[in-house]
Amino acid sequence: MVSIIIISYNTQELTLNCIDSLYRTYPEGEVIVVDNRSPDKTVEMIHRTYPDVRVIVTPENKSYANAVNLGMNATTSEFSIVCNADVEFNEHSVERLIHFLRDNPTVGVCSPQQEYIDGSWQYCFGPTPSIIQVLFDIIILYGIINAVKSWFYPRFKKYDWPRSVGYCDGAVLAIRRHAFEEINGFDEAFAFYSEEADFCYRLTKQGWGVYFQPKATVMHIRGASSGNEMNMSENAVRKLVNSKVQFIRKHYTEQQVKLFISLEIFNYRFKELLCNVLLRMKSTNLLQSKYRMFHMLVQFYREIR
Repeated sequence: MVSIIIISYNTQELTLNCIDSLYRTYPEGEVIVVDNRSPDKTVEMIHRTYPDVRVIVTPENKSYANAVNLGMNATTSEFSIVCNADVEFNEHSVERLIHFLRDNPTVGVCSPQQEYIDGSWQYCFGPTPSIIQVLFDIIILYGIINAVKSWFYPRFKKYDWPRSVGYCDGAVLAIRRHAFEEINGFDEAFAFYSEEADFCYRLTKQGWGVYFQPKATVMHIRGASSGNEMNMSENAVRKLVNSKVQFIRKHYTEQQVKLFISLEIFNYRFKELLCNVLLRMKSTNLLQSKYRMFHMLVQFYREIR
């Protein structure tokens, strides 16, 4: 038995769509919904529409990490898939993730290729947060790589291959129970963001593999609970910055923390200035959103420093 654990918060329609996609593509799975005390009718509608689905309502909307741990503790399946409510599974996606874990006993977690509604490529894994990662980001290396991936994705996606990555995006994670239990699950000290990076990093330190499996694909409506990446609220951006610094403080020295923060300020200040120049040439909604995002990132990193 494979358990699919859906984490929901105020996403009634999306949660139902996610469950429906699982019933269509992987009906033999056990579906569990961990609802973070949604103010909408998510729980009521699940009971009414899918009475076989197990629903766990958290005492409070504590964190994503807390919800994942509750869901994993509610099942004994050897393999589980944890996902956001704004995900829809494509044909064979669950099987391909689980088969990859079965065929590779040293892999602790793997994730699928995420796609936008129109089928285009979506960023869904990355390097472990570190000083080297920020340096690469400063020279826009990751931006160039991701742009190339997005451009070539429709033409070459069938030739993509599984590979080791720093971390898997938390929107969809296929997890081996033994690995999960060995590192005591998710660290609930991470209230919002970076919990999956911390989870994957701790798995790696224990010798487990962290992999991306592109042969499995899902549709992901990114930001259904917290807002689109470039239109995040001020509060969400502040939490993002705090979580990144929290990760660095947990795993690196104090000197490295200071250097990381300084590099991030330089990184986003440079991008803020670049957006400002481009806006003077031609104003677009995307550039305005990016400028606003980079400005907030600089502001919040400076506050921490």
